[in-house]
Amino acid sequence: MERNMVNMHETAEIILEKAHELFVEKGYERSSMREIAQRVGISKAALYHHFKNKEEILFTLCVRAGEILNEDMRLAILKSETQYTNVRDQLINILYEYTTGYLRHKNFNKILFFEIESLPPEKREIIINYERTNVAQFKNYLRRLMDQGKIKETNITVLTFCFFATVQWLYFWYKKDGPLSVRKVIEYIVDYFLYGILKEECLYEKRY
Repeated sequence: MERNMVNMHETAEIILEKAHELFVEKGYERSSMREIAQRVGISKAALYHHFKNKEEILFTLCVRAGEILNEDMRLAILKSETQYTNVRDQLINILYEYTTGYLRHKNFNKILFFEIESLPPEKREIIINYERTNVAQFKNYLRRLMDQGKIKETNITVLTFCFFATVQWLYFWYKKDGPLSVRKVIEYIVDYFLYGILKEECLYEKRY
């Protein structure tokens, strides 16, 4: 009995892996349960024994993606606040840890961002709540910096989403075999946020 349960779990994991690959390659709407079963090497009937439909597979994958993103952010903030006191060092390490995980699981994130609309509203809301939790973790970190007087008073929501937008766009343009390491890109991003792009002599020019 126990062995059968292990085998069922292993098969379910393989199904998720192969479905994940197929959704990334073809998109959710153009993929079928028959194709998933073929990739796993089981019958279509056996596939339905594990998942009642394609929607359940997509929802499971989206939940996993949300859990991974949330845990990556939680650990990144915890590690940085524990090990560093300098704001620049904290921000660099939080964003570096989060971004490397984000890029490492980029196919999970592709499904999370582009296929979520295929889910019904009640399941979509569950996944969106993972994203809200993820944003809230970083927003609360920035608020702590503000409360401690380490960054100036500003609109915390705008600041939070500026950071997220900047980092998440790396998915579309960053090339790991390019001239910049992920860490170097993150250092540039943090320095732009902290110090801006104007030269010192331009800081006091009149604004029009």
